[in-house]
Amino acid sequence: MPITRIHSFLVKPSKNIAIQSTKGGTSVPLEGKVFDLLAGLYDKAETDCKIDIVFRPNEAGEQVNATRTMLMRYAESRSIATARLIAARLAAVTTRRSGFGLLFVVAGDHLKKRLMLSRFPADEGMIVEEKADEDMDVRFIERVFMKNAHAYKSVVYEGPLEEHAFWSGKAVDKQVDVKELSDYWIGDFLESKLKTTPSAGTKRFAVAFRDAIRGAADLPLKQDLLSAAQLVRGQDGHTISPQNVVQGMGLSGEAVNALTQAMRREEVMKETFQFDKAVFDQHVAYRSVELSNGAMLTADNADFDTIFRQRQVDDQTAPQVEGETPSSPLTEFTTVGRIVNQRLKSSLR
Repeated sequence: MPITRIHSFLVKPSKNIAIQSTKGGTSVPLEGKVFDLLAGLYDKAETDCKIDIVFRPNEAGEQVNATRTMLMRYAESRSIATARLIAARLAAVTTRRSGFGLLFVVAGDHLKKRLMLSRFPADEGMIVEEKADEDMDVRFIERVFMKNAHAYKSVVYEGPLEEHAFWSGKAVDKQVDVKELSDYWIGDFLESKLKTTPSAGTKRFAVAFRDAIRGAADLPLKQDLLSAAQLVRGQDGHTISPQNVVQGMGLSGEAVNALTQAMRREEVMKETFQFDKAVFDQHVAYRSVELSNGAMLTADNADFDTIFRQRQVDDQTAPQVEGETPSSPLTEFTTVGRIVNQRLKSSLR
């Protein structure tokens, strides 16, 4: 998918500034050091950018918003005027903490239109001699770019030039702050959000449950999390967010905190996805056995047969449970351990 046009802009931190500057910018020749490095990023963008994103939908649920429209206009015109609007939008959400940045807007053609936006940090000391009219030459771009060529934020979008067509996107942050990637780069600038598939979202939720259960400091907390893990399986096929599910189950603050910490990033608690019980069960592998005498045995599936030893018992010599209808062989379970906690519960949850 060859690159057809590259525009570059020096983006100043201009958040909360009433008058936004939209001047400046330059076209980058499709040859030379800068082009070679950008072409490398462009060619490997689909594998380098590992965070799937989509444009935030409008009120009708369509993948249409102002930023998507702006990017599509650039993909169609490839003009510096439309690229300048993209740079102005980035400036409008850039704080002093993020600092100056060098933005590249890269367009390419194949079966679909592809756009890559990459922002590199710019050393403020190198910008002192910037011209008053904000024009940049290739030598200036090369100086800034080559100094920070391995520290960047990048996103690639791909799709057809149709108003309601779906455009898929992928993002990456080669800098440190992943949360900043979500808030500043993906959310504020691109008007996009993380794209969470049923499998990925369910797996992340399941692994958080598993890690929270394993890390629970006391038995009551572990039991609450085990009960919640059983209840959440009833959401199969439903569109959920971990935050809403946890709130709906009325978990204790301690249990909610344990799950939130196990999710690693607080914002993924708000992600919505279709819950897949089969995927969940692959990662929260707790086995629970209910016996005809009312007993329930629960342990990690991987260790269940080690924790509970079992043997079949002769039906004629074993004690009979009143009202029992034999449907499977009688089994005796034994285990040995120290009592670390016990309590009465109003239900078997």
